[in-house]
Amino acid sequence: MIRSDNKPALWGRTPGVRTIRSSVGARLSGRPTLLWIDDFEIGLEMYRAMFEAQGYRVLTASSGDAAIRLAAANHVDLIVTDYEMPGMNGEAVAVALKALKPEVPVILFTGSTEFTDRTQLVVDAYCDKAGSREELLAAIQSLLHKKRPASLQPPPVTRASDHGHRTVA
Repeated sequence: MIRSDNKPALWGRTPGVRTIRSSVGARLSGRPTLLWIDDFEIGLEMYRAMFEAQGYRVLTASSGDAAIRLAAANHVDLIVTDYEMPGMNGEAVAVALKALKPEVPVILFTGSTEFTDRTQLVVDAYCDKAGSREELLAAIQSLLHKKRPASLQPPPVTRASDHGHRTVA
């Protein structure tokens, strides 16, 4: 669910880097880049394959430390992180990544229903792993749409009065 205020609504091991590609190439291709963080490597590969098939470029990390290194070295449009991980949990990962890239939305994707109020303030949305993939995809698309750069936004409508002209009705 996407956060509409300060609190989103609830519904519901070893550092490793899987994919590194040119960040310039990703920006030029128009494919949004997701950084996916989860210590369950089989699930990580499944989500990478699933979202690459949906047209996303997916970087994966199996630890918070690896995710921070990837985010520092690559263009990232959106981050999806698990909560319960050894070392850095999802909250610590979100805090570190928001400090590094404050404009990048973070989705907490977890099976856990218990986390701190601070976690709720740091992430932009969260989805239950037991929920549908359509809910997760909708959250990703919604946050990416909100993040679109101004250059992709339609230009503002200029009124005749903005140019010093009078309009006659």
